[in-house]
Amino acid sequence: MIKFDVPKVASANGKPRDTGKIRVVFVTVPNGDPFDLIGPMAVLRDANYFLAESGRPDLGYDMEVVTNEPGVIFEIDGFQMVVNRPCYSVRGSVDTLIFQAVDYEERCINDERFVAWIQRMVSRTRRMTTACIGTYILAEAGLLDGRRAATHWSATADFRRRYPKVELDPEPIYIKDGIFYTSAGVTSILDLMLALVEEDFGTELALRVAQSMVMFLRRPANQSQFGVQLTGCKTNDEKIREVIAYIAENPASDLTIEHLSEIAGMSSRNFNRIFAREIGMTPGKFVELSRLESARRHLEQSTMPVKQVARECGYSTTDGMRLAFDRNLNVTPREYRSRFF
Repeated sequence: MIKFDVPKVASANGKPRDTGKIRVVFVTVPNGDPFDLIGPMAVLRDANYFLAESGRPDLGYDMEVVTNEPGVIFEIDGFQMVVNRPCYSVRGSVDTLIFQAVDYEERCINDERFVAWIQRMVSRTRRMTTACIGTYILAEAGLLDGRRAATHWSATADFRRRYPKVELDPEPIYIKDGIFYTSAGVTSILDLMLALVEEDFGTELALRVAQSMVMFLRRPANQSQFGVQLTGCKTNDEKIREVIAYIAENPASDLTIEHLSEIAGMSSRNFNRIFAREIGMTPGKFVELSRLESARRHLEQSTMPVKQVARECGYSTTDGMRLAFDRNLNVTPREYRSRFF
């Protein structure tokens, strides 16, 4: 039977608990992303399973799901998710509130009653957690003013415009500031949930959950949102598309401005201007990030020596690749690989 060394868990008022059960309330909204609800629940469910298997069924998480608009919260042909319990019915103290991402119509952050409820819940909650652009919900309630927060990289400009008092950092996959835990896009909420399990019950349990879900245990909170820089690099310019494809397929080749402009059939000056306009970054920056993406895939999917990875991806030295990883991802190549093996 698996055994874990489980530390004591503090309640919302900071005193030791009489029971190890942690009350977690998921707050979902209609038409939100269902992954932001199901993903975190899966992490806590696995934690409960391994605690029970270790002979400690008294420990773990008691999960509840509420919403600001009871009824169907998500629906596709043949499948519905229904939440009938309103968030306003929550009574007593809550250890952890987890907010789903804002719905695309933004009905939840325009719901004054809902926002007021969130503001009242602060005094009854040990920690508040958001998935992806769920950060908007806490910001709308004014709870993140003067605090650091994370959200999905694509929402950076809009979020800063709406909530200038929030110290938004678009790079980390999650951020803790006081009782508020905010995460970046999509799967980063799973990283944050693993961090909460580790905080609550220790590293051994978090490791078991990570292994069960085929995740690596600990992507550092300050680690950059991997791979996002090249997302959305779309253009209708056929010549620029050809250059992008060439860069991706030939990371170790000559990718100077002069050579790329020849492929595009343009002067270097005109190519540089059009590329930056279409892609939103200079050709040089795109090459740097494309080589970085190639190196990431090699490190994730192979046991190729780091020196060989650097050579295959167009770096003249391993130090050059290390500097690129440090500058863009805040980790070394070896540290990055350690998250996968």
